[in-house]
Order: sequence, then structure tokens, then C-alpha cells
Amino acid sequence: MASVTKPTITYFPIAGRAEVSRLILEDAGVDYDFVAVPYPQWADLKAKLSAAGKLPFGQLPLYEDPSGLVLVQSNTIARHLAKKHGYLGASDDEAALVDQMFEGVVDMLNLIAKVFWYTPADQVADEKQKLLTESLPVQLNLFIKLLEKNGNTGFLVGDKLSLADLGLWVALQLVFIKAPESRDSLTEAFPPVAAFLDNIAQRPRILAYLTREVYH
Repeated sequence: MASVTKPTITYFPIAGRAEVSRLILEDAGVDYDFVAVPYPQWADLKAKLSAAGKLPFGQLPLYEDPSGLVLVQSNTIARHLAKKHGYLGASDDEAALVDQMFEGVVDMLNLIAKVFWYTPADQVADEKQKLLTESLPVQLNLFIKLLEKNGNTGFLVGDKLSLADLGLWVALQLVFIKAPESRDSLTEAFPPVAAFLDNIAQRPRILAYLTREVYH
């Protein structure tokens, strides 16, 4: 398969595991390509990409760089792009804190994914209720304390947007996509979270991205 001429992310046409990486590229103003894979075409494309040695684990997202670098595993891609474009803090210590916060986000995302993607259909309603009223509020209070500890700058670490912030933002957007009724209730119950979300959504390049992309 031909090499790419600009940074390229290949993934399904949804806000999912490639979203943090896309937001890094969008906010950084990087000219990149997003290849949206329709589900009916996935099997054929998977075979082609695997034959080309680009999918060592048989999964998307896939990141390709004109330098020849090819990466899979969503968090690996996100960390690479965060380091490359300045979203890992302003020092080695901040980078460690950003990574710590991001791992906390991954823990929360695993709770969310378990409910909406891995729970039997007849149990989703009950598990969703538990997520929205029990486990997610606990997680949000943890992140509120971290925002406060950082001086209420609007960011989890330091005074600039980081991988951790974008990870938290995306995790909550996935909740709102799967449970639209939770948006108002959660943001009203946790004003610091609402402010945090708005702070990111109003960044000019991210706002432009959200305006042209349909989250689903």
C-alpha cells in the first residue's frame, strides 16, 4: 500500500478510540488526513492492512506518518502525538503528572466502556443507572479535586491543555453520546466539570472541529 503524504489516522466514523489523537492534531493545527472506515468495508481493509504489516494486533485506530512511522493502540498513538505537539506538560515532572492523570482517565473510561459496550443488552439499563448515579460521580469528584489542586486553571496539570484534559473530555463526551439525558444532570451537579468541558469545547480549533463533525 502507498505511503502517506501527511499524518493519517484510520478509524471508524465515530467518536471513539481515535478521538483524543484527533483532538491533539486539531488543536495543534496539524494538517492531517482522517480515513473513515465504513463498517461493511472493514473486513476487506483489515485484510489489506494486515497483509501490509500495518495492523499487528488486527485493530484500529491506525496512525501513519510521512516519516514512515506506523502505530496502532489508541493510547500509544495519543501519547506519541501529545509528546510531539506539546501536550505532555512543560517539564518532565509535569509530563509524569499528565501521564498519571491520563491513566486515571483510562480507568474511568474502562468503567464507561464496560457498561455501554460489554454489558448484555438486558442489563444495560440497570448498569447505566449505577454508572450515572454511583461510580461516575465518584470519579468526577476525584477529578474536581485534581482541578482544584492545580489552582482551578481549567486544566488538570499546569496552565495549558494536555493529553489528560483531552482524555477526560472525550470520556465524558462518550457518556453523553450513549446517555444524552445525563449531560444536563451531570453538568448541573458538578459545575467545575461543566466549566472544564466548556473551556475545552470553546478553544477555537476544537470548536471548529466540533462544528463540522457530528458526534455519534
